[in-house]
Amino acid sequence: MKLSTKKLLLVSSIAAALVGCNSSSDNNDNVNNSTISVRLMETTDIHTNVMPYNYFVSKEANETKLPEWGLARTSLVIEATRDEVQNSMLFDNGDLIQGSPMGDYMASLGTEHVKENTHPVYKAMNQLQYDAANLGNHEFNYGLEFLDESLKGSKFPYVSANVWKVDNSLEKVSNAAEECEVRITEEFYDTAEHRYQPYVILDREFQSSNGDYHTIKVGVIGFTPPNIMGWDASLLKCNVMVSDIKKTAEHYVPKMKAEGADIIVAIPHSGLNDNDNEFAENATLHLAYVDDIDAIMFGHDHREFPNTTGEYGEIEGVDAKLGLINGVPAVMPGFWGAKLGVIDLTLTTKDDGKSWAVDHTKSTSELRSLVPNGSDQIIEDLVADEHQGTIDYMSTSIASIDVNMNSFFPQVVPDLSIQVVNEAQLHQLIKWKEAGEFANASQDAIFLSVSAPFKSGRNGPQDFTNIQEGELTNASVADIYVFDNNTPAVLKMTGSDMKNWIEWVNSNAYNSLPLAAGERFLNESFPGYNFDVFFGGFSQSGEGLLKYTVNVENESKYININGFEHDVTENKQVTNLTYNGVEIADDAEIYVITNNYRASNKSMPGVDKAVLVKEEAAFNNRELVQFYLEDSLAENQGDASLAFPNAEVFQLVAPNTKSVWFTSATLDEAFRCVDNGITGLSTDKEEGTKAGSEGFTKFHFNFDYNGEFNCAAKAQ
Repeated sequence: MKLSTKKLLLVSSIAAALVGCNSSSDNNDNVNNSTISVRLMETTDIHTNVMPYNYFVSKEANETKLPEWGLARTSLVIEATRDEVQNSMLFDNGDLIQGSPMGDYMASLGTEHVKENTHPVYKAMNQLQYDAANLGNHEFNYGLEFLDESLKGSKFPYVSANVWKVDNSLEKVSNAAEECEVRITEEFYDTAEHRYQPYVILDREFQSSNGDYHTIKVGVIGFTPPNIMGWDASLLKCNVMVSDIKKTAEHYVPKMKAEGADIIVAIPHSGLNDNDNEFAENATLHLAYVDDIDAIMFGHDHREFPNTTGEYGEIEGVDAKLGLINGVPAVMPGFWGAKLGVIDLTLTTKDDGKSWAVDHTKSTSELRSLVPNGSDQIIEDLVADEHQGTIDYMSTSIASIDVNMNSFFPQVVPDLSIQVVNEAQLHQLIKWKEAGEFANASQDAIFLSVSAPFKSGRNGPQDFTNIQEGELTNASVADIYVFDNNTPAVLKMTGSDMKNWIEWVNSNAYNSLPLAAGERFLNESFPGYNFDVFFGGFSQSGEGLLKYTVNVENESKYININGFEHDVTENKQVTNLTYNGVEIADDAEIYVITNNYRASNKSMPGVDKAVLVKEEAAFNNRELVQFYLEDSLAENQGDASLAFPNAEVFQLVAPNTKSVWFTSATLDEAFRCVDNGITGLSTDKEEGTKAGSEGFTKFHFNFDYNGEFNCAAKAQ
């Protein structure tokens, strides 16, 4: 390619010499009248989904229908999109090495493996010739050493401007001996040392509209959610520091311009909303108001931008249909490689090509879909060994069961996908208690667990926990507990705190009754993975010890909710909360085991006044599920089957409402479970949307809890 370019330039020079009649001013006018078109492409939230393969279903099921994801499929879109233009660049936003069975498998091989072997994501991305990439929050889930060794396999630069090395010489926020957090002042940015490159300026030879080639300096700056310090505290505390995304950009973007950047591309692993908080997780809107950022390629919350769903319609300065934020072109291409983000920029010059600037009036943004039924065999071949290793790892059998474990309807009927996690967590909590932990607990202290459905349609109408064949495998455990970076944490709280926690969940999860015509029951802007359900174990007679009733016709306790900002009322939806048949008093002493993510959320009612009394970094919550299953099998003395009765923890009541509707899984197993009598549920299999995404199914619920709570395993 370079040889042909040089030949073209040589021929052009000879031709110019032979003609010999163009004045220098004519040449200058020609350059000033020319433009350069540059195409920027983005992937985000790949989560190690290199292969178009669903490791949670059989090989036969994968052969029947090619999954609508996988970097091997995105590769064909990248190739076609590149071929349309002369000048292009490719970036990745982050959340790359964690989040799928292949990511789990690679993590199980450990740091020593990635020291000697290129991580499969980088085998694929090196082949695709990425120009630069950013670090997402999930890059930190396996620790800094695993991350750093994995990054050595990439043949392109990484940027992350707001992650820093710890410096004990900087001013601390307090004088406590164990304090690692420092004050982030303007002096901090000039003093602190980066953990990773904050930005790069890449020289690229781009062809202009008149056929000439010019060196364009492309600045690329990346950002990671500051929340990593809470989410992965056990791995990062006193090892790295973070700064606010917008303030970091305001510090570095002028430096990038001073160093000659013609274009500045921001790659924040950060979503889009209208908060104005410092250290905001979702700060993309803030970046669009930083001078001299020419394009934003964002990610993190698995949404699509541009779009026509109306979900960003109330944010001032956002034109979701055109893909503009404060006039700056922006894209967020969903997740798992299902879409490719594309921004086309037009560059102009006024100084004979010495410098170039973006004409934003001509910028465009779009998302491109996958090639139907197509996948890049070259990419698939590159990761074939890791793919087979993942299949073998995930298919390892643990136990047989007689129920379906699914997350189709957890907001209306308590389900086992949450309960089995709660059983495992409570099992560990009681182990700690029996070993002498929590020695200061009162004699009548209550020990509980809380968890949520981690797969509930966020990534499409098939993205649900769906264990249906009467067998638990390694894949099943991953299907139940998606996040393999969550570690156990124990909070001490009061009965009042617990009630506020449940009220907070209710206030977010359910739309107020009576519903308006056509209105759905579930608030779909509230992710399922935040729908926390408490659990207290079983009595000797086999009944669930913890029970609570929620009257969803009562007004919500928390209103005007925007993120964690809210107003508090005297309203109550929790009408009954008992443990072993006794009402839980407001001053009751409660120890609840959860995960480190939830325990660190001090802005959330219920958690805000709780005290963190134990953190455990030696194992994660998914491993707790594995430990619990192993212990349960050991008690069975050779019987490889396990039983999971439903504790029937909560019930919703709506005395004046006959039925409500919501959307959930478009899966045969969801229909089978409803047809076989899951209590209160029915469906006509009418198609509906969820959070603006199509392909889901409408279900109806009549608040009748007299039927079955569990769905029998498909094989039974």
